[in-house]
Amino acid sequence: MGPGLKPAATGFPSVDNFRETILEVAGSSGLTLSSKQLKVLSAHHRLLVQWGRRTNLTAIHDTEEIIRRHFMEGLLAGSFLTRNGVRGAYLDLGSGNGFPAVPIRVACAAASPLILVESSRKRTAFLRALVREAGWTDARVESRRVLRGRDLEDLPCDIFTTRGVLPFPLLVEGLPFLRPGGTALLFMRRSTLEREIPVLSPTLRLVAEASLPGRQAGLLLLQKNQGPTPPECFT
Repeated sequence: MGPGLKPAATGFPSVDNFRETILEVAGSSGLTLSSKQLKVLSAHHRLLVQWGRRTNLTAIHDTEEIIRRHFMEGLLAGSFLTRNGVRGAYLDLGSGNGFPAVPIRVACAAASPLILVESSRKRTAFLRALVREAGWTDARVESRRVLRGRDLEDLPCDIFTTRGVLPFPLLVEGLPFLRPGGTALLFMRRSTLEREIPVLSPTLRLVAEASLPGRQAGLLLLQKNQGPTPPECFT
């Protein structure tokens, strides 16, 4: 993995009642899952269990915490994107075990086509198996090491996320691979962004934010400007 990637974790327990549990947890957050959405999420979980026997995928061992921490964060993030009218080519960097990108795509069908970027060969193989299982013919997996924004310039996108790589160096560069008018979804609170980057790149502006129930992190939605604007200062 490249610099900034979260460390590999260990284990993933099997959950016989995954469908019932995620329906209950999603319902408590005001989300309703269709049978089609549930089918993809269940396949994702099943592959995690199968591959987890030989590959480190997550450090969380509590069933409900896995659903809340991994599946629900992505579903809530996808719902957040949908509410804000976000659509277009979606690139996730450091996709690892498919979070948050796969649940995001499940909740936000307009995030298409999907590009998953991962440097680990084992996790790249897992992601390709997951994409096949989901039946997403518009999705692709790119195996590459990303050190700077220009490493992604051949993959222009309208939506960008990352939870496996520290985003701050890319934000300082202004996300050169993100198309004008495109959006970047960050899994952090505004105070964290303000501390790390007191002045945003003049090409980016904060347009929306939301909390994640039961989590210290939040959701921040940045938009890339269509034209030159003054830098946004956090004061």
